[in-house]
Amino acid sequence: MIRVLIADDEILVRIGLKTIIPWEQYGFELIGEASNGLEALDMIRQSACDIVLTDIRMPECDGLTLIERLKIESPGTKCLILSSHNDFEYVQKALRLGAVDYVLKLTMEPDELLHKLIALKEQVVQENERQLQASVREFKMSVYSREAKEKRLKDLLVKACSPQDVQEFMGEFGFWEPSEPYYIVSMALDRYQEELDENRFRSERLLNFTVMNILTEIGKKYEQDEFVEIDNGRFAMIASTDPCEMLTEIGSAVQTFLQLSVSSGISQPLESLNEMHTGFLQAEEALLHRFYHGCGGIMRYVSGRYTAHAGPQIEEEWVKLLELRDEEAALNKARDWYLASSAGLEHPDELREQWIQLVHVYGSYATKLGGDLYSVPLYDNRYPFHAVRSLETLQEIYNWFTGWNRIYFDYVRQLTGKVWRPEIQEVIETIRNRYNENLKVFEIAKEIGFTENYLSVLFKKETGETIMDYLTRIRMDKARELLKDQSYKIYEIAELVGYGDSNYFSKLFKKMEGMYPLEFRKHVLGRMPTSKNSTVS
Repeated sequence: MIRVLIADDEILVRIGLKTIIPWEQYGFELIGEASNGLEALDMIRQSACDIVLTDIRMPECDGLTLIERLKIESPGTKCLILSSHNDFEYVQKALRLGAVDYVLKLTMEPDELLHKLIALKEQVVQENERQLQASVREFKMSVYSREAKEKRLKDLLVKACSPQDVQEFMGEFGFWEPSEPYYIVSMALDRYQEELDENRFRSERLLNFTVMNILTEIGKKYEQDEFVEIDNGRFAMIASTDPCEMLTEIGSAVQTFLQLSVSSGISQPLESLNEMHTGFLQAEEALLHRFYHGCGGIMRYVSGRYTAHAGPQIEEEWVKLLELRDEEAALNKARDWYLASSAGLEHPDELREQWIQLVHVYGSYATKLGGDLYSVPLYDNRYPFHAVRSLETLQEIYNWFTGWNRIYFDYVRQLTGKVWRPEIQEVIETIRNRYNENLKVFEIAKEIGFTENYLSVLFKKETGETIMDYLTRIRMDKARELLKDQSYKIYEIAELVGYGDSNYFSKLFKKMEGMYPLEFRKHVLGRMPTSKNSTVS
């Protein structure tokens, strides 16, 4: 129903208007009548009104004043003027103020008034429909468009997109070429995987959602709202001004509310939105410098920051120290290497790879003595490769290595002349031959003729690791070999080494290697020489 109000100081006019039109029959609802503009305003303030039939000349507040006030307080209300023959100048003014039409009271016919009312009704219905559609579009934009916009923006940042892709994005989401230089920022929650493993937060999604809320709220203060979640605790931002002050506040807020630190990399100033991907790569490279800078920092991109460096002669120099069993010299050498590389001249990935090579040297020497790198007791609950690959800073890698180095030398000293008891050798032989079966400790103990508890204690005392740890190590040794053969799927390898659940297998593998099986395969195959007839996918 279209809601109508009559405003006229003559009671006979009001009565006539109420009676000459079959209001409800034509979809109208009379919500009241007023003798002046003030009464009309009070009624409209209390109850929405679509059409007002108003006289021009009224006491206290005339029709012109009423139209002016409605234009401010209720701009959607249509005003139809009720005029006399001598009100022509006032009618013209009323039309200029926003009245939509007029009728002469003395010569007004019911059909004429009804015709004008129906025309106004159609206007109101059309405008209401447009407003409803706009509200629906706005709602959809708020719910869906933000997600679509972030997805498209993420693609433009992380992928090399064409200028046409950028133009389409700008047109669809109302982006304009910046008038001033802008910046791309890459942010990362420090020690993200550790925080997820500790399960302080109910879910990864909730953690990232909370971080996005913090970014958005602080962004409003600085008139920045282009934030995008990338992956694995990483976020990106397009900043129209130098973001350093805002990033400092973001870091403080994340620390206060989540007890986490966040590191940020800032690109060089950019001129065109076509440079978004370039800016993101710059921001990512700036963020890489966290390896030297430490967690919680704000780092700017510097062109040519890293220079080629040969690195230490790990294979030759370290093998000599291991053969001499010189634990102190190994620590001193690691310290000298750490101090020399702390200048940050090498690319972090290259330096990390050198530390991985060092772990390989330690592992090869343990194997030479009849031991195994993965049977060395853990330090800080980390396997060697996992530690070097997952720790985020050079300082953390060095600190871990100095602790693990002592444990490693204790282990190799125990290997010298070590001969396992016959029952322990039998357990080892059983596991090596049947690692792909669903082995249980109590079954192995029963076959050997010991109780499960006694055999477990004896095996731990002799070897320094539990039976299940040894079984896991043998399985992972075989898995590493199988991963070099691309004909096997990951789930097939899991089954071949004794795991029915490939997800569980992948988690165990990452705990030991610092990367998932598929990542390990790509890493290893990428370093292996290929023949002319072989392909690496």
